[in-house]
Amino acid sequence: MNSLKKQEYLKILLNKFQLEINWWKSIDSTNLYAKQKLASKGYSGPVLYGSDEQTSGYGKQSRHFISQKGGIYLSLVIEVPQLNWQNQGLLTTGIAWQLQLAIKEIFHLEPQFKWVNDLLFKGKKIAGILVEVPQPQVAVIGIGCNLYQNHLHNELKTAGNLLTKMPSEKQICQFIAQITENLLEFIPHFYQINFLPEYKKKLALMNHDVVLTMGKQRVLGKVTDLTQQANLVLKTAAGLKSFNAGEVTKVRNF
Repeated sequence: MNSLKKQEYLKILLNKFQLEINWWKSIDSTNLYAKQKLASKGYSGPVLYGSDEQTSGYGKQSRHFISQKGGIYLSLVIEVPQLNWQNQGLLTTGIAWQLQLAIKEIFHLEPQFKWVNDLLFKGKKIAGILVEVPQPQVAVIGIGCNLYQNHLHNELKTAGNLLTKMPSEKQICQFIAQITENLLEFIPHFYQINFLPEYKKKLALMNHDVVLTMGKQRVLGKVTDLTQQANLVLKTAAGLKSFNAGEVTKVRNF
């Protein structure tokens, strides 16, 4: 299925929504393109940008994100009226939850979560989420998910595939549509935190000793909980502390 046919099929699958859809065979970065369009034209309604591969995909802190054929890469531009700097982490975890639900619905698999924006399957990262807010209360939600890439593990030992072979193009479109539908229905109500109890059950590092890195700061502690804003709670030598950002790594011994 070429990119134009995929775009038209997605429009059929998502026809109950007022949604502009653009799909490419290859692009530098769907998030970058989305931000450029937003800057030049402004926001006039939700838009989905997607590609079969990215040549300059990026994640948190502008890190390179492997985006070869065999994955799905998309950006949803959407207004989020309730969004503020305090609850952006809650939005990200909610998006991760909705992505997990789509994976379960289409592929009948259940990944875990690595706080705050990654999904794991069999201990390997299979998906990443990047939420950028280029305009007040307008989010660009980037999602990259590895379906099946032959040589992925050779390029990055911590990355893995969700599947053992590539699904059909029809199934890929159904997956993309399911993710998009989930997000369009969830985002207006993300702040209601209904999903957090179930999210916590699938949090990979719950009750494990970790190091949390924020810039040059490193904090050692045990993951004990999430706050109602989806901040990570660590039991540290100085007591319980919560964090709204950071890179978490499991450690064996302090």
